[in-house]
This record gives sequence, structure tokens and C-alpha cells, in this order.
Amino acid sequence: MKKFIYSLLLFFFCVSVFAHDAKNEPLIIQGKLTGSPEKLLKIFFYDENDKINMDTIHLKEDGSFYLKTYKIKRPQRTSIQNNRTQINQIYVAPGYNLTITGDARDYKTLFQSKKIMGKGAGVNAYRTKLDSAYASRQRGQDWYEMKLDDLLKYIARERKLQDSIHQIVFAKNSEQDKYFETFGRMIKVDTESIAMYNLMEHIAMNKYDHQKMIALVQENIPEAFKNGFSNDNYMNAEDYKTWLIGNYVAYTRQLDKVLDSTIAKQDGYNLKSIKSALSGKARDYYLSRVVISSINGSKSIDALNGANKRLIPYIEAFSNKNYSAELAEVYAEKEKQLMQVQIGKPAPDFTLLSADGKTYRLTDFRGKVVYIDLWASWCAPCREAMPDYKKLHEKYKSNESLAFLGIAVSDGEREWRQALKEENPSWLQLRDADGVISRSYVANAIPKYIVIDKNGNIVSFDAPGPGDNEAEKILLQELNKG
Repeated sequence: MKKFIYSLLLFFFCVSVFAHDAKNEPLIIQGKLTGSPEKLLKIFFYDENDKINMDTIHLKEDGSFYLKTYKIKRPQRTSIQNNRTQINQIYVAPGYNLTITGDARDYKTLFQSKKIMGKGAGVNAYRTKLDSAYASRQRGQDWYEMKLDDLLKYIARERKLQDSIHQIVFAKNSEQDKYFETFGRMIKVDTESIAMYNLMEHIAMNKYDHQKMIALVQENIPEAFKNGFSNDNYMNAEDYKTWLIGNYVAYTRQLDKVLDSTIAKQDGYNLKSIKSALSGKARDYYLSRVVISSINGSKSIDALNGANKRLIPYIEAFSNKNYSAELAEVYAEKEKQLMQVQIGKPAPDFTLLSADGKTYRLTDFRGKVVYIDLWASWCAPCREAMPDYKKLHEKYKSNESLAFLGIAVSDGEREWRQALKEENPSWLQLRDADGVISRSYVANAIPKYIVIDKNGNIVSFDAPGPGDNEAEKILLQELNKG
């Protein structure tokens, strides 16, 4: 749990254009975020088929902004974000008119200073009050490091706090908001989902016997799930979908493996376990995420084609065929990306600015073997790998046939420059300000290392890290080639 791979792209966001139906009220979000290092923010909405649509918020020089969108079709939770500027867990619905203000100089300051007013503020008071309570806390032990007794006490404390705020906020519908009760139920399901997720993650990380695992869940199961973990009415609850559904599937598989350690090797077990654990909309949603994850995880055209064949039974298991169109778009986009970075083919060119303001293109390094490090200031594993990269660079920096490049992806300029001061890398540092590298080099997760040969062709776009002896072997092999 201590080492994470930071995903840059959880999904490929497909933008749909909706007609301005008179029956569909717009959502308006406006306000002022002062000091934000980003001037373009993203906001995401689910449509009626659980497909994600993206809209953009443009900040003016003084931080003011205004967005009117018809893309939202139902009440839901969303986030406004781009690197360091993030306002998470906002409740929005057709007809809401929210005014959001805050000091956005960094994440922590915005977390503590944000205010939400206007139509829909009543529901959003739940999150702002909860965040205020969290901000006043002293950081303690992380929940995933706790022993069972401490974890159960932690879960109970969290539930008590959340329930108390829920009672205050949802005691009375002061705005006469037609979505008020919907959000009240949604938030209740989400809080109980996180409580169950915490417990099931603990079970996954510890070696309990079959009986103990079942007892822990049965003795601590929240009210929302006493009749089962699949409920079509819960599909508007974000934490239920994002965290609990998949976690519950993993829990049922763990139960199976305790009784039969070979069961996971049986043909069709993964799909069978999903069908057994989930039903209805929960099953369809989880199946779609499994398929998308497998597509996005493909590192080559051959791997993508292989995934396509393996995923046919999963796709055929959908009861809601609307997911098929989304999957086709994801597959086509992934195929397009991979075609650009085939092994032995020319590496996609780029033009980026360095930390000292100079412009570099990939073609500038023709005749050299290039070892690229894709990283970000916020990525802990990236920063942890820096000492190993420094050692490798120090060893070969005098070799004029080898170039070392660090490229910051999905990172704010101010944060990037601060990280450079802290890490003090002596090799060339560039910044991918427009996401060109993230897209063309299929950088779905970082840290990511890429090797390009002397002719500008891809040797590996998923190379070993600098702490791995294999990285040095690959570089030496390429250097020794004519």
C-alpha cells in the first residue's frame, strides 16, 4: 500500500454534444479561484449510460470563471481539477447554480478555504463541513497500516463524524431542492461504501481464514448492504461504484482461494467470479471497467489484439449493450496511440521547453541513444527513483553517444520547478505542458522510462527503471550497435 503507481489517465474521456433541450436545465458553475497555477480546469460528468463527458473551465487572470453546460443529465458527484488545482466531491445537478470561491495557490490552501454558495449549496454543505473537520485534525496513522481493533475503531469514528454532519445538513430541505433527498441517500451509500472498503482492504492485506473473513464482514456490514452488494439504486453513488464494487469482487475471490488455491488458474474463473458476485447494473459497470482497464493496459498492437480476443466473453456478458459503443471508442483510441509507438518504428517527435527556457526536439538527439524518464513533482515513486537515475547518469554522463532526458508530465510549472530545486538533477529537464508526450508515448502511468536508439526508433516504451540492472544492459546494447 505504500508504493503507488500514479495513473495519468483513468479513462479516455469522450466528449459528447447534447442538444439544448428545453426540458434539460443547464448547470451553472461560476466563481473565483485566486492564485491558481492552472488557467484551464477540467470537470467531468456521467451521462445516462455512465459514459464520462468532459467540460472545461477557463480561469481569467483574476481567477474568475463561468461555465454553463447542458452535459449533465442527472444528479451526481464530480470534481474540478488540473494538477495542483483540485476541488473534489462537488454535488451537481441540472438547474444548480453554484458559486465557488477559494485561494487556489496550492491544494491544501484551496481545500481549507473553498466556499460553495448559490442554488445547490445546501447539499454541498455536507462536503465543506466534512472537509473543515478533516482540516482541523492532526495527521495520524494511515488506516491501511492499522491492526484490526484500531481499524474498527477508526471506521466507527469516521462513521460517527459523517453521520453527525449528514444529520445536520439533511435535516431540512431549506432550498426546496428537488434533488435534496437523492443526494442525502447517495452520500449515505458512499459513506457506508468507504467503511466496507476499508475493512475489505484490511482483509485482503492479512491472512485470515475463511471463517474469520466471513465473520468480519457479517459483523460489520453497514445497513446499505445487508441485502447484498448489488443494487441498481446505488449506481449514482460514486464511492460505491469506484471503490466498493471491485473490492467486493476481490473479497469473494479471496474467499475462494482460501478454500482452493488453484481456482484462479481455472479457465474462465475471473469472469465467472464477477457473474457470481455481482448482478444488474453493478455487474455491467464493473465488467466495463475491467474491459477498459485491459485495453488501456496493452503495451503493443499484438497485446491489444490478444486482449480483444480474451475480452469477448466479458463483452457478451453485458446486459446493457450501450457500453459497447464506449468500449469501441476506447479500443480505437488505444490502437491509434500504439500505432505511433511500435518497437523499431520512429519515436513520435516532440518540441518542448527546458527548465532554462530553451527549445528541444527529439530530432536534436539523432545519433545518440536516449533514455527518457517521464515523471511529475507529485509522483512519489518518480521522486524515489531519482537517486538511481543520478547514479546512472553520473556513470555515463561523459559518453557523448548517450542522452538522458527528464520530462515532467501532467505537472504544474511552479511545482515542477520547485521539485527541480529539491532534486537538483544534472541532466536535461523538459516539461510536457500540453500533454503531447502523455498521449503519444502512452504514458498511462508514471514513472515510465523510454529508450530510443541512435536512429530515433523506439527500443522500449516501457523500459526498466534506473535501479534495475536490465536498464543499463539495454543502454549498453544500443550503444554498441553501429
